[in-house]
Amino acid sequence: MFNKPIMAKTPVNNDPSQKELFRLLKIFGFASLGLVLILSFFDGHRANNSGEDPTFTMKDAGRLFFYNVRRIDYQINRLPEAKIEIYTNTSFDRDSTKSTLQLDLILNKKNQTAFLYLKPLGKLTDRSLRLRNGQLSVQDSLIIRSGAADRHVHLAAAKKIAGWLQEKEGNLEVFTDEKWLNLYPDKKQKEAFIDTLNDFLKITATK
Repeated sequence: MFNKPIMAKTPVNNDPSQKELFRLLKIFGFASLGLVLILSFFDGHRANNSGEDPTFTMKDAGRLFFYNVRRIDYQINRLPEAKIEIYTNTSFDRDSTKSTLQLDLILNKKNQTAFLYLKPLGKLTDRSLRLRNGQLSVQDSLIIRSGAADRHVHLAAAKKIAGWLQEKEGNLEVFTDEKWLNLYPDKKQKEAFIDTLNDFLKITATK
C-alpha cells in the first residue's frame, strides 16, 4: 500500500514588517489619489503665481493708447540696456534745482509693466518729506520716507496727493526750512501730476 505524496504547502508570509509596509503603501496611494482629485477641482481657482502683480501689468489697449495719443505730452528718458522708458510730463518745472516733487511714469518694455515714481528735486532730494493738503479746511498729511522703493507705496501716495489736488482749493505743501512750501503754485503742475496718474491707470487698467 502506497502512501499518498504529501503536497508542499505554499509558504505564508508572516513577516510583520512587510505587512506594515504594504499597509502604508495602500494608505499613501489613496491619499495621493485624493490629493489629485482635490487639486483638479480647484484648478480654475488657483492664485496667480506668475510672480508679477497684475496692478502694474500693462494692458495692450492702454499701452497703445498711451503710445499713440498721450506720449506727446511727455519728455522721455530711455535706458536701452534695461528696456526701460521714463516719462516726465512736460508741464512739470524742468529746473532740477528747484524744490518740487515730480511724478514719473516708468514703463518696462521687457516685462510689460508700468510704475509710478515720486521724485523729489532740489533741496528735497535724499530726505523724508512731510506733505499736507494745503488750504483745505480738513487737513490731511502724508510722510514719504527717503529712499522708499516699494512701488505700492509710490502708487498709494500718488493717489492720495492727486485726491488733494482735485479738490477745489486743494494744493500740495511740504514742510521745509521750518515753513510750509507750496510745491505746485501753477495749475499746470497740478494737472501734470493728475494726468500722469491717470495715464498709469489707463495703461494698467487699474481703478
